[in-house]
Amino acid sequence: RREMRPFGVHVSIIEPGGFRTAMTDPATVVKGFERLWERLPAETQAAYGRHYLESYARTAALLYRLSSPRLSPVAAAAQHALLARSPRRRYAAGWDARFLFLPLSYCPAWLSDAV
Repeated sequence: RREMRPFGVHVSIIEPGGFRTAMTDPATVVKGFERLWERLPAETQAAYGRHYLESYARTAALLYRLSSPRLSPVAAAAQHALLARSPRRRYAAGWDARFLFLPLSYCPAWLSDAV
């Protein structure tokens, strides 16, 4: 934001929570992760173990199920940021962004890392 101020450009940050998109589809995510896994050296794979890959796949599936299929909060935030006379600096789109991620962004790093 500060870098653009001298040019008279107002920057609004849209911080979305979890939404169901092609980018968060567990099949796509896990497939890409497995491709990366196969390119890792054997010693790195051994250090993490196959259970790491399986745990990642379960987590990706859980997060997808908890995500919202309605993208309208993100679109509404973008619309407001673009068309409002006085747009906000930050927009939290989605319940998880508003009640979890946004408050965590104001916490010290050690606390947000622990959560």
